[in-house]
Amino acid sequence: LLFWVVGKAAAVVDSLPDHEIVKTMGWLLKTFTGDPTLPVPDRVIRHCWTTDPFTMGAYSYPSTKSQLSDYAKLSEPLPSCHQPKLLLAGEHTHEHYWSFLHGARMAGIEQAQKIIAWEKNKTKTGNV
Repeated sequence: LLFWVVGKAAAVVDSLPDHEIVKTMGWLLKTFTGDPTLPVPDRVIRHCWTTDPFTMGAYSYPSTKSQLSDYAKLSEPLPSCHQPKLLLAGEHTHEHYWSFLHGARMAGIEQAQKIIAWEKNKTKTGNV
């Protein structure tokens, strides 16, 4: 069972103890299904994104000035593809699934594949 809470309500929910969330989720399920016999969820697994010092509830989204090529640019190895020292990965670098967890995973896999290919090529050419 998955619940999304967004906007200002997300900050409120992040401040609530788990037992309050379980109680409210149970009430919502019973109310919206019309089945008062549904059991209340037995636990909550969550991450308080609005209070996480590394995200503060943020996720990426393109502006009206963004272009599809911006995502490819964010994924380019720096300083160059011939000598990568820095590769960015995350939902903000995926051209189709920005702002989604699976976009972050896919971007990470893509960057890992670049590293593996670069390492194989480096070993093959003797540029270790």
